Amino acid sequence: MTLLGFTDTEKILQTYNLPLVTTQAVRSKREANQFISKIGFPLVLKVYSRSLAHRTEKGAVFPNINNLRDFRQAWQQLSPWLKKSPAAKILIQPKKEGLELAMGMKRDAQFGPVVMFGLGGIFIEIFHDVSFRLAPFSKTVAKEMIEEIQAYPLLNGYRGQEKIDLNLLASILVNLAKLSLEHSEIQEIDFNPLIAQGKQISIVDAKFFCYEKS
Repeated sequence: MTLLGFTDTEKILQTYNLPLVTTQAVRSKREANQFISKIGFPLVLKVYSRSLAHRTEKGAVFPNINNLRDFRQAWQQLSPWLKKSPAAKILIQPKKEGLELAMGMKRDAQFGPVVMFGLGGIFIEIFHDVSFRLAPFSKTVAKEMIEEIQAYPLLNGYRGQEKIDLNLLASILVNLAKLSLEHSEIQEIDFNPLIAQGKQISIVDAKFFCYEKS
């Protein structure tokens, strides 16, 4: 399987009302500076390349860009990836704070698309606190998925923390399931993390994996 290009990924997310965080894909330092002058700091810089499925292990993501000096250092480290592939891009995003969540899909040969929801970031690997459903499903079922995970109290205002917009979160799950049914060429989907804070939920990292056409 191969990673879908960023332009196509962005189009699919927009079509299904899946809220990607404000993202600018660039290949030049000039483009990067122009975008940064509009949104300011702090920022995240990361490489998007079809040959790079896991950025962290390759040092291809800088999550804490707080000033121009940080940016220049990160750009110096990331720009060689642009030379490796003419299709590679560097993504620039505002840094979001909040609870890290994850969603995804794997297409089962017998049952079709299976949608996953749980805690995101490194927590999904440590705690495996996730729930699953076969697509399609209703918003009511999506809310059941959300309530099933052990970390649900964190989403529902634990000890006075701001509640996550569970209705919006359920809608995103339903839209992910719909996407999975309507795009059979996509074999796996990985949204990790989504950053949730109150009524704001943003997909920070989105990957679609497809079989290469023969």
